[in-house]
Amino acid sequence: MKKVWRCKVCGYLHEGEAPPEFCPVCHAAASQFELVEEVASQHPAAAEAAERGLLQEMRETFVPHAVFAHFPNALIPTALLFLLLALIFSLESFEQSAFYLLLVGLLAVPPTFVSGLFDWQKKFAGEKAPIFVKKILLAAGLLVLLSTAIIWRWLDPQVLADGGWPAGLYFILVVAMLACVTLLGHYGGVLVFGRLRSKIAEK
Repeated sequence: MKKVWRCKVCGYLHEGEAPPEFCPVCHAAASQFELVEEVASQHPAAAEAAERGLLQEMRETFVPHAVFAHFPNALIPTALLFLLLALIFSLESFEQSAFYLLLVGLLAVPPTFVSGLFDWQKKFAGEKAPIFVKKILLAAGLLVLLSTAIIWRWLDPQVLADGGWPAGLYFILVVAMLACVTLLGHYGGVLVFGRLRSKIAEK
C-alpha cells in the first residue's frame, strides 16, 4: 500500500514513500506534510448532501469568501465593457453605469478581503506561501485602484467625456483592475482545484 501524504497548508495529497520537497499547489515545504493512513473516496459531507435540506446544507457548508469574491470578479469586467461601449457610442448612460458598477465593486472588496484573511488563517494556518502573498498584494492593489478611480470620477464626472490623457489613464486603471481580479480568480482556482489537477496528472 502506497503512503499518502497530505499538505497541512492546502490539503494537497501526494502518493509516495516520502513527501515532495515542495507542495506543487501552495509551495509549502516538505515539513508541512503529514502521513495519512487512508483517503476517503468521497467526503462525508458530499455523500450526505442529497439527504439534507438546502438551508441546512448551506448553513453547514457556506463559505463567505467564495460568495463575496464573485462580486468584484463579475462587476469589474462588466464595468470595463460599459466603458468601452461609452467610448464607442458616446453614451453617457454607459459611463454612469460603469461608475456605479465600480462603486459596488469597491464596497464588495473589504468583506472579500477580510473573509479571505479569515479563511487563510482558519484553513491554511496563515502559511506565508507565495500564492497567499500574491493574493493579499493583489487584493490590496485592487482596493487602491478602485478607490483611486472612484474618487477621481467623483471629483471629475467628465473625465472620460473630456478625452485626452486623463481619460486614457482612467481607462487604464479599470484595465488594471481587470488584471487584478483575473489573477485573484486564477490563484483561487489553483488553491481549490490544484489538488484535483495534480492528482489527475500523477495518474
